Amino acid sequence: MGIIERKSRERENRHAAILAITKDLIVERGVDAVTMLDIAKRAELSKATLYLYFPSKEAILKEIFFEMSTRVISYVRPRLEEAKSGLEAIRAVWMSYLELFGSSEDIIALYGIKNHIIPSYPFIMPYREPGMMTGPEEFYGCIVECVTRGIDDGTLAPGLDPKSIARSLLMVASGIIEAVARLPREHRDVRIIRAEMKSVFEIMLRGLATDRCDRSALVLPDIE
Repeated sequence: MGIIERKSRERENRHAAILAITKDLIVERGVDAVTMLDIAKRAELSKATLYLYFPSKEAILKEIFFEMSTRVISYVRPRLEEAKSGLEAIRAVWMSYLELFGSSEDIIALYGIKNHIIPSYPFIMPYREPGMMTGPEEFYGCIVECVTRGIDDGTLAPGLDPKSIARSLLMVASGIIEAVARLPREHRDVRIIRAEMKSVFEIMLRGLATDRCDRSALVLPDIE
């Protein structure tokens, strides 16, 4: 490996380390409590060196947010495509939340950053062409598609407003994650929290489903 290639690799590794350290600090303390000095100290860098990689805390947050939200979409989208009905697709969304929360605390950082950089989401959704959507906008669009599909195939109640339901589902999920984020890290028992999330999601499924759907579909499986 040549000197230029080695330096490029070192820069990429340090760039990735800064993002990972920032996420961890956000999970520990919350977005507003984290400063560039905190990030530099945890990364064992001078503040001046940190600014060579990112011009501001906002720049770090935006990169983390859009990378993570795109990753969530990549995780959820194949599960929606496998679903045979709109109801199954909504179940897939909820199961993805439960699986992602159980495997990583990144989702806490994701919602914390969301509140900081785009606090209007999902209340105000700008219209963009499909290829120009950001991760959060695409995720909102996925849920709108699920609800529309469920209304059309008869598994979700007629008369629902897909956009309103999508906003409501996202707000409920956001509220749960934000409540968890307020707990001290040592008290975030994944099993208990996930069980509570599962109960809330099942209640919402029962409110959306038609009376003639398979009632077993309104129960989410346990995740070990």
